[in-house]
Amino acid sequence: MKFKIALLILLTLSITFIGVAQESLLPISAFNIRQLRSVLHIDFADHQTDAGRIENGWLALSPDGRRMTTMNRDYDVVVWSDDGTVTDRYGITGMEGMLTTIIDQAFSADASLLASIHSEGSAYSIAVHSFERGKTLAAHFDSPDVPFRIWINEGIWFEVAPLDDKPRYVRQISLPAEADFTSSTSTWTPSVLTELPSGPENDETAFLRVGRIVPPFAVTSTQDLDVKRWNLQTAEVTASARLPQLPGMGQLTPDGRYFAWRDGESSALHRLDFETGEDKVVAPLDGTYIPFLLISKDGDVIISVQSGMRPVIDAWIVETGEHISLGEYRFCNRQPDVVRINRAGTTLVIGCDTGLDVWRIVPVS
Repeated sequence: MKFKIALLILLTLSITFIGVAQESLLPISAFNIRQLRSVLHIDFADHQTDAGRIENGWLALSPDGRRMTTMNRDYDVVVWSDDGTVTDRYGITGMEGMLTTIIDQAFSADASLLASIHSEGSAYSIAVHSFERGKTLAAHFDSPDVPFRIWINEGIWFEVAPLDDKPRYVRQISLPAEADFTSSTSTWTPSVLTELPSGPENDETAFLRVGRIVPPFAVTSTQDLDVKRWNLQTAEVTASARLPQLPGMGQLTPDGRYFAWRDGESSALHRLDFETGEDKVVAPLDGTYIPFLLISKDGDVIISVQSGMRPVIDAWIVETGEHISLGEYRFCNRQPDVVRINRAGTTLVIGCDTGLDVWRIVPVS
């Protein structure tokens, strides 16, 4: 009897340990980058019953890396768990009773809410989905203006391109109250908390704006190679530096300090430290085109996807410039639609026409 009790305790402890290990996600770093592996393939073709028909790998990724969202041909938001299952699916009906096109999506910092922009041509809606309540609320705006970027930070923020010649602007609206998610209605009327011109879009000295920068940050460059980091919520420049060339593309660390970038000719890979102004040449690229560039949370390793138009993932250690080949990602019929790394720096997800590929650090056993 004592032996059975001891065995039961041992099994319980073992199961607990395995569960904890499975829950522990390691941030990607220069120390462990060689252990970055594909841990999950989601094939859209296998989920048409629960997810609908999905032909585009555009996605949003939660800060903790546990949830991903895509969109299907029925204009539904499809939410995936990191175990490969569909947990939520919903669409938004516009002001005229028509289904709406999804423009952008973003999670709250605690991953409890998902905000999204939905367009119906002459109007748009901002939707908020509560994962705890399993309910979606929508606020409708009778305006032809086009919101194109959204995020949550003490309210819902979105950047807007007016239909006329007016300057682009940034708007903050209030989040729904907890009671709104328990009421019978599926709409709510938010308060406009802030509205101001978009700093980077209204800067007359800006020659280009770097794409794929996660808000509330934005990055621009002048023709004189002065690069600026913006706070979209205040329209202020929070840091600036001088670069040797125009940035063709790049990405910031979550705190905004480090900027990984390549020039338009793909001659070299760089990392700019906005705090010190130092720009470091990490490695030569010799013209190798990189469409997707990522940087680790601490800025010590830079990752590329689709380098040289090949379905591969590569990495460079910033301090030494060492190049590491991490292998091929999942089969796609074309170039990925989007590649994201979560705010915690633990999860890299590649989305394309055939599905999603999730990469994480796999500890050496």
